[in-house]
Amino acid sequence: MTNEASKSVNRHHYPDSHEAELAEAQSACATEPVHIPGAIQPSGGLISFDADLTMVRQVSANLGTLLGIPVEHALRSSPVALLGSDLLKRITRELDERSKVPGTLTACLGAEAQGLHVTPYRSGTRVVVELEPLPAEDEPRLLSVLNRWLATVREAATPDQLLEWLVEEIRDLTGFDRVLIYRFDERWNGSVTAESRGEGIGSFLGHHFPASDIPPQVRALYDRNCLRSIPDAAAAAVPLVPDNDPVDATPLDLSLGVLRAVSPIHQEYLANMDVASALSVALHDEDEERLGALLSCHALATPHRLSPGVRDTVRALVQITVPQLRLLRTRTESQLMQKVQVSRELLHQSHERWIDPDLIVAQRGEEWLDLFAADGVALVHRAHQGIRGSVPDKPSLNAMVAWLSARPQAPVAWYSHCLKETPLAAWHGPSSGLLAVPLPIDTAQPSWLLLFRDEEIETRRWAGLPEKYIASRGEYSVLAPRRSFAEWQEKVRDHCRVWRRSERRAASDLAENLAALIASQEIHLLNARLHEVNERLERLASLDSLTGVWNRYHIEQTLEKEIASATRYGRDCALLLLDVDHFKAVNDDHGHEIGDKALMTLVARLNTMLREADHLGRWGGEEFVVVATGTTARGAQDLAERLRQRVAESHFEEVGPITVSIGVAACRPGDTVKTLVKRADQAMYRAKQLGRNGVYSVD
Repeated sequence: MTNEASKSVNRHHYPDSHEAELAEAQSACATEPVHIPGAIQPSGGLISFDADLTMVRQVSANLGTLLGIPVEHALRSSPVALLGSDLLKRITRELDERSKVPGTLTACLGAEAQGLHVTPYRSGTRVVVELEPLPAEDEPRLLSVLNRWLATVREAATPDQLLEWLVEEIRDLTGFDRVLIYRFDERWNGSVTAESRGEGIGSFLGHHFPASDIPPQVRALYDRNCLRSIPDAAAAAVPLVPDNDPVDATPLDLSLGVLRAVSPIHQEYLANMDVASALSVALHDEDEERLGALLSCHALATPHRLSPGVRDTVRALVQITVPQLRLLRTRTESQLMQKVQVSRELLHQSHERWIDPDLIVAQRGEEWLDLFAADGVALVHRAHQGIRGSVPDKPSLNAMVAWLSARPQAPVAWYSHCLKETPLAAWHGPSSGLLAVPLPIDTAQPSWLLLFRDEEIETRRWAGLPEKYIASRGEYSVLAPRRSFAEWQEKVRDHCRVWRRSERRAASDLAENLAALIASQEIHLLNARLHEVNERLERLASLDSLTGVWNRYHIEQTLEKEIASATRYGRDCALLLLDVDHFKAVNDDHGHEIGDKALMTLVARLNTMLREADHLGRWGGEEFVVVATGTTARGAQDLAERLRQRVAESHFEEVGPITVSIGVAACRPGDTVKTLVKRADQAMYRAKQLGRNGVYSVD
């Protein structure tokens, strides 16, 4: 059936009498303590020790079956008596590694010396050891699977192709009936973007799932533990004995383990979906700094238990895939950025009158509409507007700009896929979506580049009616899983196509360039009367505000001059493109302020190794370029290696060691800024692929 409602998903209406009950149910669902269930799945056993591994605190009620030791006896036993001194030593070494991911060991325990897969991890003031029986039969050649996949991922041309290969590979390895990629949107609704399934198995490809299917605290668990394994979705949980820690009476946090019991609500959800076993592995978006997708595996008819080795191989396959996905997405973004660069070059060629927004948009507006797949564009500077395509009327544009500029966090970029649901609803006119980017010009009236998209009506396919069901649990109301996953269609109106991250970055880059061009002209016109303003705008147009080196606008001009001189006089010239390795981890672990200090220190180190004739500039983010005047390809490669060694040998306060990958390209006859930068960029990505902390030259 089809729902013609124009509302966004997850907004379902109830009679007033149900509103309070619904709010209570949603709150209960979002706060369910799934990380402390007080029980495990019956596919293994568990022992909880004190932090020093000197006393047993809790055990699972099935430990007697696993080790042949009664639970009461196990609770009174010493850790050595239960696990043996050799295994305890190995567990201690494993815990001392301080890895965020629990390590794995194997051992033979119990009267029958049963082979066990051992997973130790710290949980607060306790050490948890999970034990899983190893299969009697030989494991498949898992190392060959990983080696083959390492070669395969490099052949993928697009992120979609790589994910399609991944689900096929994992279904072949595991034997699950269905393997899919479940992608989250900005509101945490999910959609299936890749799928591999057996013959006769129903498809979820292209289906959507509401955010309530995976509530916030469950998503947060994937940030701590990327893997969730449910060998038997219908199996009864095995309680811990005693229920809570006997010393401090607190429940045991099982977030980092694989045996954590399944929530009754989730068991019901899987049963309604006819899933007998499930395995999920998280894929995190590096730049978005959040859970981006799940690899989800389903067995339908009967429970399907993977061996620990195969399960860990699945996790490894995903971990190998994620960096390559990021690289492919970066390449896609680079293609868009190259197109933006072409637009910028055309602006540079004729910018004598680039103060008038109407003139700018008249010259370049159609190109921007095509570049950003937009239906309308508006450039607003001071009291002037330049418009092209489908946009709100001028009074509405003024009202929008006033609201954007008045926000507490302004001026920063802002975007929406559904203006009707925002404070700009009264002025959106024919447009459903907006990407608004401020032009960083020091004026009392903020300037904006506004890109608009019209409504794109979508028939959204849902895996079941995304309605909320309320059930009672004792005295409380909770959200219950929907009972059917049969396809249900919804007509989504008042939305535009999603603004991709690459488009948002490219628009910001274009806005910075427009700001520099407009500012440079205002500097020229106001120089005689406003010398102080002129100096500030000159710095804005030439220097990077954080590091003090040339910004991208100025370094591009410098590179253009060097190429012209090299061509005219037959002089050597080379370009070094440098990228800080794993810089996101620096910001994640230490904060952006420390990351900024690290970039400033990096620039200082680089400057000590450069000649006065060399030009250092910030290309963007953690990327820098060096224009090496009068330098051959060999000389440039030697310079790059010296820079790499200088950085690698440096100490960065509060961060530690940092490395860089450098691409080198020498100027060739007929080169332009675009072609030289492209070769250096390709060389830098090759250095990344070869393991980072290296230099690669295309010449």
